Order: sequence, then structure tokens, then C-alpha cells
Amino acid sequence: MMQSKQGCVSETTDTEKVSEDRQATRLFSKDMMLLMVINFLVMTAVTTQMGTLPLYVTRLGGNAVMSGLVVGIWGLAALAARIPVGKLIDSYGRKQLVLIGIGILVIDFSMLIFVSTIVSLIILRAVQGIGNGTQSTAVATLVADKIPKEKLSIGLGYFSISQTLPAAIGPAIGLMIVENLGFQSLFYFSLLLVSLAFLLTLFIKDSYDGHIQVQKTKQVRTGFKALIRLQSIWVPSLLIFIVSFANAAVAAFLIQFGEQKNLSPAVVGLSFTAQAVIGALARIWFGRMYLYFKSFVLILAGIVMIAAAYICIAFGDTIELLLLAGALDGLGFALLMPLMNAVVLRDVTSEQRGRATAIFSSGTDVAYGLGALMWGIVVSLIGFQGMYLCTTLVVLATLGLVLTHRQLLS
Repeated sequence: MMQSKQGCVSETTDTEKVSEDRQATRLFSKDMMLLMVINFLVMTAVTTQMGTLPLYVTRLGGNAVMSGLVVGIWGLAALAARIPVGKLIDSYGRKQLVLIGIGILVIDFSMLIFVSTIVSLIILRAVQGIGNGTQSTAVATLVADKIPKEKLSIGLGYFSISQTLPAAIGPAIGLMIVENLGFQSLFYFSLLLVSLAFLLTLFIKDSYDGHIQVQKTKQVRTGFKALIRLQSIWVPSLLIFIVSFANAAVAAFLIQFGEQKNLSPAVVGLSFTAQAVIGALARIWFGRMYLYFKSFVLILAGIVMIAAAYICIAFGDTIELLLLAGALDGLGFALLMPLMNAVVLRDVTSEQRGRATAIFSSGTDVAYGLGALMWGIVVSLIGFQGMYLCTTLVVLATLGLVLTHRQLLS
């Protein structure tokens, strides 16, 4: 009788263990899906303004430099938020910071509806950058907690669909709303999206115990200075910084370049749509590509594709070339982003993920913020075509970094 009971207990324990193991290796859990939806909603709200705000600045009487400032201040403000936020995420938990970041965005978009001057627009864009820098760092860290370590590259590839898709379709959606309903309707639309994201966040489960991790971080060197010295963190972060710096010229000025070539904003917006579709499809099939090709080959292919996209833009005066540029740009970033993100998170502990994610994401913030400012100046000096040829050279320069650190990135 005793043996029977012991057998039952053993069998039950084994069953529970198998159930836990299956749960641990699941890639698409309920929380993972919710986080993808939340990130998609927030990033769509933000990116609808990437191509439209320069037009809004022009309507308010501003010039190209002011347009670059309005676009760029967002990234710089997000950078300022990520460093302290990364520490808070590791010390006190992920979900709280997600709610705080999205809450800031809700307030910001509510106030943006009443903006009528360039100065107030710049201030609110800075606040928006702080909110986005907070929520995106916390969401990315929470996602890394949910993905089994052996599936990190593939899991991040799928999650990045919720980042790349909005970046590609957001500007097109924004232009469609502005052309048909006006800028005020655009701001109401963004407010609706971030409000919905805030509500969905309430249903996320965060198992990270900040109080325990506070004690661990006192015993382990997890500060930014210690982490940023690791090649596995600064090399992929620098690579993404450079290509994102070049891509800032596309996000901020492609619409205006199209107008110079007598292409309507709606037509130019199709390039962003192509980027979205190809980027999403590439991420869906990323796991299969990762099995058949070495990561080093995928990295090289991504860099070459992005550089080729900017050449197409520089000489493109037809919708066909702009569509090709969008497809190449989307595919290139679909290959690079998850691979570089996985390298950054590969060797860090749970209590280091927030800081590591903040460092990696900061590179993108600086790139788009500084890039929008710098490329705005370059445009005023050598024009749009010259600027896009410069972005091609900037991207190709990363090949030297990749070849130098081939073993690390493989």
C-alpha cells in the first residue's frame, strides 16, 4: 500500500515536472503574445508621426533643420531615460516600468492634441521619447525573461515583428490619416492605441522578484560600466547604432525626398509598406533561415541589403525602385536586429538583462535622434541624393567591424 502511494506521488511529481519543462520551453505563451500586441500598439502610435511631423513642422512655419530637431529630440530623450530605467528594471521589476512608460505616453498624446507652436511640439516630443524609452526597455527585458534561453535568437526574431512592422507601416498610416482627416485626428488615433496598450499591460504576469535581485546586484558587478566593456555587448550595439544612424535618413526625410521627385506621400508610403511586409515575413521564417545559414552569413547579407536599399533610394525616381528599397531595407534589418540582440543577451544573467537591453536600445535611440539632426544638416549642404549616397557608405563601413569580430558574432 505504501509502495503504491509512493508510486502515485512519484508519477504525479514526474508529470508536473514534464508539464513545467514544456511550459519553460514554450515560445508563444500568453504573456509573450500580449507583449507583442502591446509593443505593436505603442510603436504604431509613435511611428505614425515619423513621416508626418516634418510636414506638420512645415505647416507651422519651420524648416528642414527644425524638422530634424523635432524627429531627433525624441531619440535623444529616450536615450536619457534608458540608462536609469535599465537599473530600475533590474532592481524593482519589469511590469511597473512598462506601466509608467505607457502612462507617460498617454499623458503626452493627450497634450499633443492641443499643440500649435514648434516649441511646444519639441517639448512634447522629448516627453514622448522618455515615455517610449521607459516602456520599450522594460517590455524588451520582460520578453527576454519569457523566452527559453535556447530559443533566444528565434524568439527575439518573432518579437521584433512587433517592432519592425509598426516602423514600416506606421508612417504610411500616419500619412493616410493626415491627408484624409488632418493632424488632430492623427494625435487622437495615437492616444487610442497607447491607452489600449496600457489596459492590456495590466494582464501581464511578471515573475521577476526585484527585492531578491537587489541583494544579488550588490554582490555581482552589473553596472553599466562593467557591462559595456564586454565585447558581446558593445560590438553588436555599435553595429546596430551605425546602421540605425544611416536609416534615420529614411525615417525622417524619405517623404520630402519623394515630393522633390514629384512623388505623392501616398506613393512613397508604399515603400514603408514593402519594408513592413518583407520584414514581417523574414521574421516569420527567421527560424528556418537560422537553421540553414550561419549567423555570420546572415549578418553580412543584412548589411549588404541595407546598403543596396539606400542606393536604390538615391537614384530612385520610380515607385518600383522605392518598393525594392523598402523590401531590401526590411529584410536587412530583419536579419540584423534579432541576431545582434541575441548576442547582447547571450551571456548576461537575469539581473543584468535590464541594463544590457538599455545599452543595446540606447544605440538605436542615439542613432535615430542624432541621425535626424545630422542628416538634416547634410541635406541642406549636398541635397537628398548626396545624403543617401553617404548613408550607403556609412552602412558598408560596418563590414570592417563584422570581419574583425567574426568569431564573437558567429
